[in-house]
Amino acid sequence: MDVRKAAVHLSTVIDGDEMHHDYVGEYQMRNGSHCVAYTDYMGNGITMVGIEASGSAMLLHRVGSVTADMLFDPSMKTVVHYDALSLKGEFVLHTLSYFLAELDSGLMIQTEYDLSEAASGEHITHGRQILFISFPEDTPA
Repeated sequence: MDVRKAAVHLSTVIDGDEMHHDYVGEYQMRNGSHCVAYTDYMGNGITMVGIEASGSAMLLHRVGSVTADMLFDPSMKTVVHYDALSLKGEFVLHTLSYFLAELDSGLMIQTEYDLSEAASGEHITHGRQILFISFPEDTPA
């Protein structure tokens, strides 16, 4: 279970607005799942991000300025407790599609999803994200 340095490129489209972010973190294969950890520095906020991805689902865990667990699993809708500065709430996450591919250059994870308010069922947002995880140095972290 060697920990490797990882470069993470995140492409996100939320309701038509496209964003790209690059992070440096760590990767490890653990119990058949791809595990990635990195730190997201947004403005004055710091959020630790952990990803555990298998062939069928991905858990995205955030703690810090943004705190939320999002389970991207096409077989079920899940509840997300979200806490970020001025936005706190409970949402229902419906994973429309999820795809993980192991590439020669690393790993690609793609999700498409809808979020709704848990209480009212009102649609909040539609999003897509693609994570590319590569290993710039094949040495332990």
